[in-house]
Amino acid sequence: MTASIVWGGVCSHTGAMMRAPKAGDGEGERVGRVFAAFDELAESLHRSGAQVLVTVATDHFLTFDYANLPVFSLGTGTKFRGHGEFGVPQRDFDGIDGLGEAVHASLVQGGFDVASARGMPLDHAFACPLQLMFKRLSMPVLPLYVNCTVSPLPTHQRCLELGKALGQALRAQRVVERVAIVGTGGISHWVGTPQTGTINEAFDRQFLDDFTQGRFEAIARWDSDEVIRTAGNGAAEIRNWLVAAGAFGARAARSLAYEPVRAWSTGIGVLEMQA
Repeated sequence: MTASIVWGGVCSHTGAMMRAPKAGDGEGERVGRVFAAFDELAESLHRSGAQVLVTVATDHFLTFDYANLPVFSLGTGTKFRGHGEFGVPQRDFDGIDGLGEAVHASLVQGGFDVASARGMPLDHAFACPLQLMFKRLSMPVLPLYVNCTVSPLPTHQRCLELGKALGQALRAQRVVERVAIVGTGGISHWVGTPQTGTINEAFDRQFLDDFTQGRFEAIARWDSDEVIRTAGNGAAEIRNWLVAAGAFGARAARSLAYEPVRAWSTGIGVLEMQA
């Protein structure tokens, strides 16, 4: 059996997505376009015939905290419980027996000391986009956590390299044939700071232009401190997009939506990657 990565996407997330914003200032239209883009992303995913969705996201001190804060951690096992916080409906997600274990072993053998977390609980970073993509159909998931929250953060370059190693591991495993991957986070937003509510559209559009044009190595060279200063601590989550791009082997991406949604305090991007 030869495994292949048949689909790739990237998207923003916020638990606030689960709450409809008040009408006015075009917010309803912006939100409608975001949800339509997620519907299109989901339809493309399910048409691909993928058997599992590798989901690259972070955590907000629900699964990991200062007592145990890995840089990278891969979920293993056959069930992942959702925390159901921040307005996201509580639901559990199925895994595939042996898949996480096989991928974890391959990553470690390849020089990435990724932690393994059996039955890793998932917060809204995972559950929010999965809720939107699994509205009508679902599939098993394989969650990969990336520390995008607490310094020292992995470099952008290291995340891109992890993605490439992850792609090799997924293609080398013999548990499933058809794999999909999504990276989720960002784009510009500030969390728990005086700037909360700010959206840097100029940053978002530059990032999306580089990403859609496949300039991943250029993004990987961006200075992390400058990204956070310019686009907020939530923009540190662009690491998850780089992991997904590296794993998929993306050449470019197709933008389905970009909307600066004030009610969600976040620049929202939804893209499908192209090999």
